[in-house]
Parts: sequence; C-alpha cells; structure tokens
Amino acid sequence: MAKPNVGRSWRTPIKHDYLWSIVGQEAGAIAHLGAQRGAWYDLTAGDAAIIPGEMWHKACSPGILAYHASQCRIPVDVRLHEIQAATYDRLISNLGTYLPALGYSPASAGAWTHPGNGSTVTAHNLSGSDADVTDVTRDTAVFVVNDPNAIVDWAMRPTFAAEIADRTWLSRCLSTMGCNPAGLKRLTLNERINWFATVREQQQAMPDYRDLSLAALDRDEAQWAYLVATSDKWRAKTDQAARKSAKSCNRSVSVAWWRREPGSFDDLLLRLFLQKSELKQIHGREYEWMAASSEERLAMIPQPVAPKPGDLPDDGGDLTLFDFGDAA
Repeated sequence: MAKPNVGRSWRTPIKHDYLWSIVGQEAGAIAHLGAQRGAWYDLTAGDAAIIPGEMWHKACSPGILAYHASQCRIPVDVRLHEIQAATYDRLISNLGTYLPALGYSPASAGAWTHPGNGSTVTAHNLSGSDADVTDVTRDTAVFVVNDPNAIVDWAMRPTFAAEIADRTWLSRCLSTMGCNPAGLKRLTLNERINWFATVREQQQAMPDYRDLSLAALDRDEAQWAYLVATSDKWRAKTDQAARKSAKSCNRSVSVAWWRREPGSFDDLLLRLFLQKSELKQIHGREYEWMAASSEERLAMIPQPVAPKPGDLPDDGGDLTLFDFGDAA
C-alpha cells in the first residue's frame, strides 16, 4: 500500500532508523547462527518511492531490506508484497531504478538477483496476508516487516507467526501499530477488541526463548507504537535501537517486554487501544481484564448509549493522549 501521509510524518525517520538498525543486526548475525539462507518478508511494501533528501536504501522498507540482504554472508530472498495494482506498478518502477545501485540485476519480471551472494528481491502483487512460507525450513532465518497505514490494515494473517514458528527457530518481526485517536479510537470497543488479538496471536506462537518488545512513542498525538518479536538475547540491543531512533528526532519511547515485564507491557497496550473512560471502568482490574476472553472484556466495559438527536458532539477528550494517573 502507498503510505503518502505516514511516509511524510515526523515518525517516518524514527521507523526507518529503527528498522535499519534491527535488520542490520539480523544481517550480521544470521550466518553465525547456522542459517543457510534468509527469507525476509515485507507484507506492506508500498511503492518504495524515494523521499527527497534521503538515501533510498535507508528511507523505505524495500530499500532497507534489499541493502542489508546484499551485505549478508548467506543468500537472502527478499519478498515484497503490495496488494494495490497501481502502487505495485510504482514499486516495480522504483525497484528497477534503485536496485542496480545496490548491485542487483534483473532476473525476470518483478525479480532481481545480487551476483555477490545470490540474494534476490521479488515483488508480488499480492496481499501480505497471503505470503507463502511453505519453503521455510529449519535452516532459514526469517525476518518480517508488517507496516500497515494503521492497525486496522494489519497485513499479517492470524496464523502467520505460528506457521513460521513451526518451521524455524530463527525469526524476527517488526510491526507498526497506529491507533490514531482522531479516527480509529472512535471505533466501538467491539471493533477495537480485535486489536488485542493481533498481539495475542504473536504471544501464543512464541517459544520460551523469544519475547515481544512494545515501544510506544511518547507524546504522540497519533499514538504509534512498534512491536518487535525477537530472541530474548536481543533485548538490550532492541531497546538501544528503539531509544536511539526516537532520540534522533528529539523524541522518546516507552518500552516494555511481554515476558520480562508483563504488567508494563499490558499497560502500554491498554493506553494505546482503550479510551480514557474505558480504562477508568477497569481501573484496578487491568490484569483480570487482560486475562479475560473478548466476550468477558466487553461485558466488563459496558458501552455508552447512542447519542440522542440534539446532543453535543464528542469533543474527542476521551480519545486524547493520557497517562495512567488520569484513569484513577
């Protein structure tokens, strides 16, 4: 999908720098972990358009993946997915323009090969939810980028994380979560309850040696966060990358790990996904609410009656950024 608005916001350099750091770590490590090849998925490739004043291979996810794949000591298959036909056409054009500078040569329609290490870049006019993982084996190192325009555009199918975990122990994933109060947080809780399920799907697919990092941008009116699934041995470097990327834009992040600090992790999720009034209704029962089923959660937070004709419109105060002290 094209990401014109998100792609031009102040958050973009943070996201790209964070992704650059994590993929760079992956590229440097996988050959030493016994992997024979890499399979890197971009489930939301967009058009890979250059951002004026930026280097292409540092300022879009296809460029970041292609660059680091070219530097690996083992071959990496970069698999780009873009569902919109017009956006896909622009993606193909931009890849044809910029990949040769990274050493790639055309191999077939929508595919390029790097002669140095045999890495490939292939663009698919296909939803990321249909990404093929059937050739992933125990010696494949998988990296996944899931960067939807907003959390409602989540591109990872519910079974994807489990499918990867069943095939290889070597995998990492970075997902972005946009929970904009100006629009998405006005959805009913019945609609937003599925946002929690997207996180739970990754939790349920994780073996004991893996963990989930949630890094939420502080003082962000659009309430963006980054969810990283990785080995527990990468906690320190993942934290460092998140804070460094935010600091480069004079921002900060709140970071929590699901296994190491589950209370803080859940607190961040609640802050991102719930409205102020909803959080107040479960104040003191947050742990109980997070452990409940979706049906039980909805019962614990009764929804307001629909407004009557002539009622004043919602001024958005229930949706804005807040600290947990506000919910007391």
